[in-house]
Order: sequence, then structure tokens, then C-alpha cells
Amino acid sequence: MNRLRTLYFTIFLIFINSLTANAQDTNYVSNYFIGETKVSISAVCYNPCRDRVVFINLHENENTSVKAAEEYLFENGGRLVRLQTTGVRNVAFKLNKKTYSFDPNRIYSKAGRQATLAALSGATDSTAEKSVEEFSNKFLSLYIDNSPLVIALHNNTNDKLSVLSYKNDQAALTNAGLTYVSTVMDPDDFILTTDTTIFTLLKEKNINVVWEDVNVIKDDGSLSVYAALNKIPYINIEAQHDHIEEQRQMLVALKEIIEKYEKADLDD
Repeated sequence: MNRLRTLYFTIFLIFINSLTANAQDTNYVSNYFIGETKVSISAVCYNPCRDRVVFINLHENENTSVKAAEEYLFENGGRLVRLQTTGVRNVAFKLNKKTYSFDPNRIYSKAGRQATLAALSGATDSTAEKSVEEFSNKFLSLYIDNSPLVIALHNNTNDKLSVLSYKNDQAALTNAGLTYVSTVMDPDDFILTTDTTIFTLLKEKNINVVWEDVNVIKDDGSLSVYAALNKIPYINIEAQHDHIEEQRQMLVALKEIIEKYEKADLDD
């Protein structure tokens, strides 16, 4: 009887390990220094590991987006890259006995780095900007520059940012582009893209969607502007905190588009 139980238990472990191996192939954590402070980047690849189409989470406090992406990737495969700091939105670092802070989605241009360091640190200087620039360049070269498609994962607070924010800005000519407001979705749940073809496809699916026209908007150092300027297709999936099912459904709605870029990548 004991041998039989041992056999069943061994088979169970093999089964569980097989499921885990099929769902998640690799999990790498890389450490970098900004000034004197260590910052980690986690890169998890789910089987099948399509490691060039990249899902990005830059704000560690936006956990709903991560949970929704993990569910999608567990079922479909792909790579999830997460910036890991201290569980908060902004990154703080020490340099020359001073403490600086920045928004990790505002560091991909010189103007963006200067603005976010000045706003969140009270002051900025060339040494701090250089440290953030070095980190930014590493991040871009490793995860963004060679990707055929970047999918950013974000969450927002109820009534703070929505598809209507962009609609109102565009009507006031303070943010150029196009906006489509769904007849069935919460305005807080929407997709932003820099690609007009993706905008049209999502509009046809009756999904809240914003097209950001990079040719006329201000360069704020965001990843969307960087990707557009470098002709990298970019999608940002925004959902209200705790709207995990809504965010997962937006990911599912993008599956056809994601698979198109995956196939194009394989054909190159």
C-alpha cells in the first residue's frame, strides 16, 4: 500500500511539474544600479515563449494589469517584463547623498527625464539625469528596440483618467489624435495605440480606443512616444484598478493582432 501511495504521489508531482513547465519556461531577474540604488527587472516567458512580442509593466503598484496579463499569457504564451522597485509607482534612488525620484514611464527622452526628475525630486542635475539615462538606454536596448510589438500594462483610478479624458483633450486641441468611445464599456477601461490600423480594428470591435498622433503631441518621455518615434508598434491597455476581467477581455480582443505580429516576426 505504501509503495502504491508513493507511486501515485510521484505521478502527481510529475503531472504538476509538467503543467508548470508548459506554462512558464523561464524566469530571469536582472539587477541594475541607478546611482547607488539597485533596481530589478523580472522577465518571465510563458510557453510557447514568443520572446520578442513583449508585455511591459512599468508601475509596480498597478497590479491588476499584471494579474490579467499573467492569465492571458498562461493560456497563450509570451513574455512579461516587470520593473520591480518597492511596490510603488515611482522609482527613488540615492546619488551623492541626495535622493531623487522619477516616473519610469517618463524617462525615454532627455526632456522627459529632466521634467520627471524636477517634478518628483524638487530639483534635478546632470549627474542624476545621466544615471537615469544609462538605465533607460539599457532597458530600451534589452526589451524594446528589437520588439515587433510592445504591449504596455497600466491601471488607473476611477474618474481620474479615461477614454473621455483624451476625447476632451482632442476636442480642445490639446492632444491630437482620434478617440472612439464604446457603447458598452466603462470609460476607465480603454486601449491607447500609436498605430492607426490597430485603432481601426479595435474601433470595429466596439472597444474604447485612443490613437495618439506622435507627430504633434509633446514629447513627455513616455514609452508610447519613444516607440512611435522609432516606428515600433505600441499598445497600452488601461483599466481601472480591480477591473481584472475587463483588462483580460481587452487582451483577448487583441489576440488576433498579437498573433499577426508574432507570425510576421517568424516570417522575417
